[in-house]
Amino acid sequence: MSAQITRLQIRLPWLSVFIALLLLWQQRTVGDDVDAQELIAKVKSSVVTIRVQGRDGTEVGIGTGFVISDDGLIATNFHVITEGRPFRIETANGKSLKVLAVEASDVKNDLAVVRIDNDAAGLVPLKLAKEIEADQGLRVLAFGHPHGLQDSVVEGIVSAKREVEGQDLLQLAMPIDPGNSGGPLVDMQGRVHGIVNMKSAIDENLGFAIPVQRLTDLMDKPNPIQIERWVKLSKINEKLWTPMMGADWRERGGRILVNSYGDGFGGRSLLLSKSEVPSLPFEIAVKVRLDDSSGAAGLVFHSDGADKHYGFYPSGGRLRLSCFKGPSVFSWQVLQEVESEHYLPEQWNQLKVRIEEGRILCFVNGQKVIESKDQQLAAGKVGLAKFRGTQPEFTSFQLGDNLPSPTLSKEAKAALSQLEIPKLEFESKGSEQIDALGRSGALSSRELIRRAKSLEKQAEQLRQLAADAMRATTLDALESLDELPQDLQLLHGALLIAQLDNPDLDIDSYLQRIESMADALGKKLKKDASPVTRRAALHEYLFEENGFHGSRSEYYHSANSHLNRVIDDREGLPITLSILYIELARRIGMKVEGIGIPGRFVVAQYSGRAYSEDENPQFIDVFERGILLSNLDLNLRMTMNSGTQNENKTLEAQNVKQILTRVLNNLIEIAGRKNDGESMLRYCDAAVVLNPDMHPMRLMRAQIRAMTGRMTLALRDCEELLTKDLSYSDREFMERLHKAVISRLEQVK
Repeated sequence: MSAQITRLQIRLPWLSVFIALLLLWQQRTVGDDVDAQELIAKVKSSVVTIRVQGRDGTEVGIGTGFVISDDGLIATNFHVITEGRPFRIETANGKSLKVLAVEASDVKNDLAVVRIDNDAAGLVPLKLAKEIEADQGLRVLAFGHPHGLQDSVVEGIVSAKREVEGQDLLQLAMPIDPGNSGGPLVDMQGRVHGIVNMKSAIDENLGFAIPVQRLTDLMDKPNPIQIERWVKLSKINEKLWTPMMGADWRERGGRILVNSYGDGFGGRSLLLSKSEVPSLPFEIAVKVRLDDSSGAAGLVFHSDGADKHYGFYPSGGRLRLSCFKGPSVFSWQVLQEVESEHYLPEQWNQLKVRIEEGRILCFVNGQKVIESKDQQLAAGKVGLAKFRGTQPEFTSFQLGDNLPSPTLSKEAKAALSQLEIPKLEFESKGSEQIDALGRSGALSSRELIRRAKSLEKQAEQLRQLAADAMRATTLDALESLDELPQDLQLLHGALLIAQLDNPDLDIDSYLQRIESMADALGKKLKKDASPVTRRAALHEYLFEENGFHGSRSEYYHSANSHLNRVIDDREGLPITLSILYIELARRIGMKVEGIGIPGRFVVAQYSGRAYSEDENPQFIDVFERGILLSNLDLNLRMTMNSGTQNENKTLEAQNVKQILTRVLNNLIEIAGRKNDGESMLRYCDAAVVLNPDMHPMRLMRAQIRAMTGRMTLALRDCEELLTKDLSYSDREFMERLHKAVISRLEQVK
């Protein structure tokens, strides 16, 4: 529910404020103060903290809840737990409570009831008052965690009952801030009169609460969802992997992530593959990236499914082969530890182990770094491991007889040879050289600093070149999109856009994922099912069984524009949810198209094979869980978003390139909000590939290329654009940019 309350919605006469404050003053006595201390202590023991995890695994919100039954029910706001997100519940003394289910939820009234395992919690429920008891001037206390400040209490009064955006709310004369949401509003007898909901947008000392009657109504109509189904952020596929020794292993965006300590000594945790291990010789490989070069994570093999296994992994920037023969460090043996120039700290590195009869060979990025003849462990499972507080990412896990190692092409080697930087022999510089430099004092020091800055600039340019080279293959695939069958272009294109930000994204796995989803859905339908029946089945599958929904709490997160993350996290923007809807709908025999009205992308279902001006399609808002839209609904949306009315041209079905370009425009806007020029350039590159004649996009790319130091590429865009039919202002700007780029290139020479 929005906290933006206009002055027209709230007008509190000064007389009513005076009367309310007078009533509050009359109620206050010394005895009341003593009772208030006892009351606060009692209520706080029934108040809990709710911590919500975001799409990237970090904490994105903190809210409040309170116990409402002795069998483990906790009330809060719906927006506190947010749809489909993992969350933790803690007592006032910091004890974590096991969440079993979301017992009831109501988006419209912004309420949720959560069930916990209350066997050992010993929490005492608060008494719920009758709604009619919340009279004007009632003295109340609000409990919560404003701005993350835990166990806070604020006193005020109920100043009015008011309708806000169609909802009846209690208006409070007290300060309400983020973190108070979901907390109880109690009178001086400890009875709950409301659930704190939001603060006023016009007065710091004004807040609102949902009347307790809305909560009791919801408790009478539970719609329980087990927490395993509620949490939609992708868990590890336990058909393929077995997590061991704790830690939170997840699979997201084609990557395996783990972001908590394991239960093993030193924070060790394993993720063992369920694939059958081949007979000797065999190889295992994975790409790994560590968040911290001091961390440790990599491959394990010959695991007994418990504490014994070999491990090959980076640790502290070095590469290590170890034999783990028990639960503690006293039974661990480091067989070899080496440094290698081929290992890149905090970057993606491919680790590979080849196990032969009598020896173990370890590789990093295709280069052999360790060879061992250790034979303490002879056989077992293979998989992944992490240690300490490391938060690594893994991708491209492989197991086979003979896995390919990454190699450079002849052309790439030739290009790299031109960029070779001579090695500086710092180690050979002794006291004589230092004394010689020192005799020139600050001049020598300044010259060395100048050279260091020059090397730093070259390093940044090499990183830019590496990023450009990384996305070249993706851009080539986007440029060749027309070569694919028409019914595969949208899905491939959307995943290629996601690959711009996730170069290691396994597109094939998501293509298979879509087919599996469509197969599961198709099995529920008869061959002669009507279009309405097919639509109902699709809506039940997407929105009820799997919980796909529009993203609100992190609307401007780039993951909402990445189709793979939308599939994994089950939330996204209107356009990416619509792409998923279109792909599944077409696979079950529905005729659908994407319609880009201003400010909102929707889907149209046709009874014919494609868009027709003579047909009245059924419009569907996928962002809002597939609600059906009338022409009046469309007119209202268009008027709100752009001030225009429904025109046939606006409602034409969009083609693949138009849809993909709209996705890219969303990403450009998100990157622009962060002043992220490198990301904006990636998306502009893709948009130009899809639309070579879109002059404004090429003009933007020319600017960004120049701003990021890619002068030769910027010059190419300028010269290309100056041959086109540009508006007067665009041509004038382009000529100025062209001159500036040429001037800069001449300075470099």
